[in-house]
Formats: sequence, structure tokens, C-alpha cells
Amino acid sequence: MIDIHSHIVFGVDDGPKTKQESKMLLTEAYRQGVRTIVSTSHRRKGMFETPEETIATNFQEVKEIAKEVAPDLTILYGAEIYYTHDVLEKLEKQVIPSLNGTRYALIEFSMATPYREIHTALSNVLMLGITPVVAHIERYHELENNEKRVKELIDMGCYTQINSSSVLKPKLFGDKYKFMKKRARYFLERDLVHFVASDMHNLDQRPPYMKEAYELISKQYGERKARELFIENPRLILSDQII
Repeated sequence: MIDIHSHIVFGVDDGPKTKQESKMLLTEAYRQGVRTIVSTSHRRKGMFETPEETIATNFQEVKEIAKEVAPDLTILYGAEIYYTHDVLEKLEKQVIPSLNGTRYALIEFSMATPYREIHTALSNVLMLGITPVVAHIERYHELENNEKRVKELIDMGCYTQINSSSVLKPKLFGDKYKFMKKRARYFLERDLVHFVASDMHNLDQRPPYMKEAYELISKQYGERKARELFIENPRLILSDQII
């Protein structure tokens, strides 16, 4: 499997704090069948403002750690970019990385961002010649049960990603993410998803769940769909091709 959304670099955002925690995440992802991971540390003004040089330096250390985990585990560079107006200039000047140096960039918003703002922001990114991959679309209230809006974003040139944790079956009691799981199922059933990725941060609260999600999608939507969402579509964009 190929994971295009992860927080595996230690000491730069709300992901792992130490090299050992980074190694534990990589080890678990590999155990689940992931062989390529794009590191997408947060870039968010006012919340995650680690200097790019620090992220890049720590990323190189994580690449070395990956070699200890397994020789066939590949780590690629990227970013999860929280959209603000100043992001456009940084993207244009390549201050903030795209996904593996391709035309694709992982873009996120707050859960309560109005739809018109999402639409305008993604239009602005597209005008730079950059194709947005909209991170965890199941989070955004303004897209809930709204096939028309998600289709509109896809038709204008965007791709969509949901988190592997949102594919899991809801717990009977106390599942605070149940609403996201319902939204993810809605999008999957209407063929509005291009990627499933882990968005892993740690092994306690936000582990990978890639194996479980792959098996569930394979069972419910077919092996071909699972391969498309976890392997084929990610492979295409990371080699800068069109899906």
C-alpha cells in the first residue's frame, strides 16, 4: 500500500515527539502492508510553524530510520497545508513542498469552513497549476451528505482523500467520530473518493488502520476498488500522472 497522508517526522507538529516514536509508527505501518509513505507534516500559520529547514532535517533522519525498519520501505516528502491566503505565494515559490515534488498538494481546512471559501481557495490553488488533494473530506461540515458539492470540487480538478480511521465500523457506544464514518461511507458509496490514507500521528490515539480499512473496502466495494484507493491512484499522483 501507499500512504499519501502521514505525520511521521518527530518534533515538528502534533505527530511523534521522538525518533523512537517515529520508528514505532513506521514499523506498524510496514507491518500492516504499507511500503511507501509520504511524510505530510503540518504547515499551519499560528499553530504549526516549525521552520522548513528543521522539518527537512528531521525528515532526512526519519528516512534513515526507515532503512532500519525495512529495506523496501520508501519515505517521500510532502506537506499537509492548511489553507490561508499567504499559502499561495509559498506554494508558487515552492517554499512549501507538494507531494513528492509533483503538481499535487495536500490541502486542508477547518471543519467549519464555509463551502464558498473552500471552493474559492481550491480555485486559487488550481490557478497556480497545482492540483489540490483535499485532505480528509469527511471532516468538513459543509460537505456532509452533499454529493453535488463534492462532485463540483472534483469536476473543477480536485482530488479527494478520506482517512483510514473513518472507514472503520462505528463503535456501538461512545464513538465520537461516528459522524465522520457516516460521511466517509456516503462518499465511498457515491464513488467520490480518490485516496484512503492513514493521517497517522501516533500509536495511541491516531494509528495507521490501513490494513483494516483496506480489508473493509475490499469486502464491501471489491478488491479492485481497494487497490485503486490504496495503491494505484497514489502511485499515479506520486509519479506526477493524472488519474
